Formats: sequence, C-alpha cells, structure tokens
Amino acid sequence: MEVLTNQKKANGYYLIGRKLNHIMKRIGVIILCLFALMSHAQQNEVQVNSPVSEGYYPNEPSICISKIDSNTVVAGANINYHFVSADGGKTWDNKMLQSTYGIWGDPVLHSDIDGVIYFAHLSRTQGKNKDYGFIDRIVVQTSLDSGKTFNDGSYAGLNEPKMQDKPWLSSDDYSDNFKGNVYLTWTEFDKINSKKKKHKSRIQFSKSEDKGQSWSDAITISDTIGNAVDDDHTLEGATTAVGVNGEIYCVWAGHHKLYFDKSVDGGKTWGKDKIVFDQQSGWAMDIPHVYRSNGMPFLVVDNSNGPYTGRLYLVWGDDIYGDADVFLSFSDDQGTTWSNPIRVHNDSEGNEYSQYLPNVAIDQTTGHLAVGYYDRRGSANNVFNDVYVSVSDDGGASFTDYRMNNLISGHIGKDKFSGDYTDIDFHAGKIAMIWASYKGAPAVYSRVIMESELENLFPIHQVGQIQTYVSHEEKKPSIYIAFTTPIEGTVTYYKRRFFSKKEKVKRVDTFDVKHRPGMQGVTEKHIKATQKRRIRIVIKSTDKLNQDTNEVSVTIE
Repeated sequence: MEVLTNQKKANGYYLIGRKLNHIMKRIGVIILCLFALMSHAQQNEVQVNSPVSEGYYPNEPSICISKIDSNTVVAGANINYHFVSADGGKTWDNKMLQSTYGIWGDPVLHSDIDGVIYFAHLSRTQGKNKDYGFIDRIVVQTSLDSGKTFNDGSYAGLNEPKMQDKPWLSSDDYSDNFKGNVYLTWTEFDKINSKKKKHKSRIQFSKSEDKGQSWSDAITISDTIGNAVDDDHTLEGATTAVGVNGEIYCVWAGHHKLYFDKSVDGGKTWGKDKIVFDQQSGWAMDIPHVYRSNGMPFLVVDNSNGPYTGRLYLVWGDDIYGDADVFLSFSDDQGTTWSNPIRVHNDSEGNEYSQYLPNVAIDQTTGHLAVGYYDRRGSANNVFNDVYVSVSDDGGASFTDYRMNNLISGHIGKDKFSGDYTDIDFHAGKIAMIWASYKGAPAVYSRVIMESELENLFPIHQVGQIQTYVSHEEKKPSIYIAFTTPIEGTVTYYKRRFFSKKEKVKRVDTFDVKHRPGMQGVTEKHIKATQKRRIRIVIKSTDKLNQDTNEVSVTIE
C-alpha cells in the first residue's frame, strides 16, 4: 500500500509539473510577444535626411545643441546638407547650405554660449579644380536665428597654392579676457595626396574676435611637419578645447603619435608640441568592410562647477589589443601629465569586434562626459554596426554603455567613402548623437535623448528586420545577412549565354534560420558564394505576431 501511495504521489507531482511547465511555456510566449510589441512600439532613431539617390552618400555628419535653447538642434553632412530641428531632434527640416566661397564638405557645427551657431566647412573656389586646388581656405558661416539660416560666410587660411583641410571649431564662453572668441584649427597641405617629399602638412590656427565675421591671419602651431599623403604620417585631426580661464588646448595625430599643445594668451603664442601617447594603429585605422576610418583624437575640458572642474579629457582610437577600441585619458594639470589610458566601452578586451570613429562631448552644466562611436560587439561577423554612447558621471573613472540605435545598419563598403567621423553634443542633460548609415540606401540618423532617459532605451533591436551586405574583397563574393526574425531563403546560381538575355539556372540552395525575437538580439548568416557573379539571393521572413511579410533580394551580376 505504501508503494502504491508513493506512486500516486509521484504521478500527481508529475502531472503538476507538466501543467507548470505548460504554464511557463505560455508565459514565455507571452513575454516574447510583449518583447516584440515593445520593440515595434519603441521610438527608433530618427532619419535626419530626406531619401536621396543611390549615387550620393551623405556622411561625416556634425551636430550641435543651441546653448540658449536645448530644443534647437542643428546638423550638417557632406557635401552641403543643412538640417534643423526645433523640437529636440524629433523632426528635421532639410536644407542645402550655400556660400559664394563654395562648399566641399567636412562640416563642423558649434554653438557658443550666446546661441550663435557656427558652420565650418571646406571651400570650393571657382576656377580651381585640379588636384583639389579649390579647397584653398576654411569657410565659416554663422546663424543668428537658431540655425534656420546662415550668412554667406567668412574665411581663414587662404595661402595659395596650398590647400586647407579638416577644420574644427571651439569658442571661449567663460574667460574674462577672451570671452566671445571663436577658434579654428585645421591641416594645411602643400599639395594634398602628394607623395613627393617636398610636399608637407602642418597644423594651422586662426581666431575670430567678432563672432565669425572675420578671422586672423593663420599661424602654424605644430613644431613638427608631416607628409602630404593624407595618411598616418600626415598631421591631421586638430581639435581644440577652451578652459575657464581662456586656455586653448589643441591635440592632433601624425607619425603614429598624439600631439598636444596649448596657448594661454588667446592664441597669440603657443608652446612646444608634446607627444602624449603613441598610436599603434596610426590615425588611418583599418576597419573591416570600411573604405577608411580615423582614430583621430578629440578633446574637451570640464568648465562646470562639478568636482572635476579643469580636467581635460582626450579620446582617440587604436588597436593595441588586436582590434579597434576607443581610449580615454585625462589630465588635471593643463596637459602636463596624463592618466593611463582606459578602454571606454565595457565589452571584452581583444574580442575581435571593432569600436571606431569616436567623438566626445561634455555637459558643462554637470561635468558629465559622453563618448560616441560605432560598435560591432553585436555583430557575429564584425560587419554590421550599432552606435553606442558611453557616459561617465565620475570624471572618466567608469562608463556605462548605451546602444542608441534600434535599426541594424552598416557602411556602404570598402569601395565607397562612408565618412571620417561621427559627432556628439551634450548640454543641459541632453545628448545628441548623429551618424551615417547604410540600409539599402544612404542615410544620416540621429538620436537626441536626456541623460536621465538612457536607462529606458529598449535592450533589443526592433523585431522583423533583415539587412544584407555583400563583400567584394575576396575572389568570390561573401554575403552577410543580419536579421531579428526567423528567415528562409534561396541562393540561385545561374548562367547566361553570350549575347543572350535568357538565364539558365545552374543550382538552387535553400536555407532556413531560426531566431527567437526578443532573446537573441541580432542573428547573422554568412553565405560564401561558389561563383563570382550571376547570383540571386531572396530572403523572406514572416512576422506571425503582426502578419507582416518581409522580402529582401540581393543580385550579383
């Protein structure tokens, strides 16, 4: 009897266990559905630009928040895109910048403390076109109406026949002696892209004491010179930051080193260049599936009333651990000594996933720091990009990473220019990040978010996406597929007789890849083609929750 009783109990426990298991599975399905619904409901990043043709890729975006109205956000992108948002980045007006001096990209947007918006860029001087000879000056246009319109502009650095490239802007918003000054740095080439030894590069500086209406004669502030190849041994990427007492700090890269210099008299005189760090990769970093990428340095200084006031922060890219990473160092003695560099992001060291094109901003109302960059930690094949912002409220001692995008994206490939930088601004608790992306069409995306809301960003990508990328670096193409939904597809290999339009199918391969929405993040499949051309791939997914069907096709002729 005792045995029978125990058996009955066991059977009862078994039935209860089965019911609990069934209930848990139902709950799991409900949770997954809620994840999917939340994913669809989550407000994604905003596409800033209107749709453009396939042949023109807007890139190198720059962004600034007005220092007198944080709902006003102004941006630009190559070649002459001009974007304005009056509602904190929710919607954007698309415009085209114009100047009689011409426009040839490298946009830099900056707001001073009075809300004047500055838009610096390269020139395109009429009558000059050989070997980029038209980039003979740096043009700065200003706006007094929150970025809605810009004046015709003024310029600095005209020094024919030399060429002027890659500007950056800063302003003195605090000091007693130099408040209101605007500072401009850039690279001067004897002849850009020249391999001749006689052609050199150097770092230039100019200032405006009248809100950008005119500029001082340019002076050379680099003690060293670089070549003119526009590569690692060229002096490039000069950026500045201005201290509360008017100190101007400047950093740049070249010769696999990071250089630092400063001026304490409003830019009249400068000290001796100091090498603060070696840069193993050089500033021209090699990132898989990207035409080119920069690890150039960016610099900010804390002018807030917080505990780290006066601290300089330096951010750059390097590959000392075998893959591209973002590094930070700080100085508490005006650049005399620097802390040991740390990796900003919190993924595993040396994991072969790329973090690159970093930029940095500081909120002068709090002293909090934000570093933005492209990140591939979520891409199994180190192909597709996310965009992250890492935020520190303890003077750079620690960072918390936040993914800013919900949509899978990537670059246009090794054969087309994707841009040399992203940009970020941080003011009054608001972070504005902007980046270039490619998802079957070129685009510029932005997210503007309060620092206090970063924790509310949804942890998974939007469900139902399919993105593809074709690499032509190998003898036979590789096709990468990233998706957030189960997919099925066919790979058709065909041939066509000479002078014939008829196709003959050689072979059809099928694939079916599972994906658990809300649990796996992004799943990837890599297809290595067995022939060089005449390949057609059709990928389908069905979102059963919303009864949506998505189909993507890739044709390699």
